[in-house]
Amino acid sequence: MTRGYVVQRRDTLRKIAKAFYGDPELHDELALYNGIRDSDLIVVGQNIEIPSRRELRIGMPAPEAPPAAPALAPPAGLEQILATFGNIYDFIREDGSLDPRWEAGQLNRASLPFSIPISWDRTKEITRLYCHAKLLNLFSEVFETIQREGLQDEIRSFGGCFNFRSKRTSGKLSTHSWGIAIDLNPETNAQGTPGDMSPDVIDIFRRFGFKWGGEWSGRSRDPMHFQFATGY
Repeated sequence: MTRGYVVQRRDTLRKIAKAFYGDPELHDELALYNGIRDSDLIVVGQNIEIPSRRELRIGMPAPEAPPAAPALAPPAGLEQILATFGNIYDFIREDGSLDPRWEAGQLNRASLPFSIPISWDRTKEITRLYCHAKLLNLFSEVFETIQREGLQDEIRSFGGCFNFRSKRTSGKLSTHSWGIAIDLNPETNAQGTPGDMSPDVIDIFRRFGFKWGGEWSGRSRDPMHFQFATGY
C-alpha cells in the first residue's frame, strides 16, 4: 500500500524516512522510488509517495550482509524504556498534551496477517497496528505466530495500542504512550479480574518478550494487556 505525503517546511528525505519507516538511512531508497536523483533536493509542497518498506526495497541491490544484530530486549524500568524507545517527556507540552512530533518521529504501522474487530466499534476492523517503529516486525511476528498455531479465533477484539495517557490505576504514563503495549479482548478481560485470555496466546506473547498484565495483582491486574517492558 502506498501513501502520499506533501513536503513541509524544514523537511528532508532523511526526516521523512525516519517518520514513516523509523530509519533515516532509507532516504536514498525513498528518493529513487520517487524518481528524485538528489535526495537533498526536495521542495515545500512536493508530493512524495510513501510505499511499504517491502515495496521500497524491490529492485534495490542487495547490500553486503552486516553482522547479525542482537534481538531487541524488553527494557526493565522507566530509564531503560526511555533509553530504548525515546524520552517522551521531552515532547510533553505545558498543557499536558503530546507534541505531534513524537508520533512522527517514533511511531509507524505494523501489518497484521488477519483483521481484528475494534472493541469500541465492532463495525470496523484493523489490519495495521499503530505502534513504536522498533516493534513493527515484532508485533507482526507475534500475530503471524498466533495465526500459524491456529489461535486466530482467540483474538476476538482489539482494545488499543498507542494511546498517550496515564495508567488507569496510577498517575504515571502508560506503556501505551510509547506504543509498546496492546490490549486484546477487553470485553471479557476487565481490569482487576482474572479474565479469560487464552493461555496459548499468553505463551506466544511471552516468547517474544512481552509482559502479561494478568500477572499483576489486585486492582492493577490487567488480563487484556501485553507490554514490551518489565518493571514498570
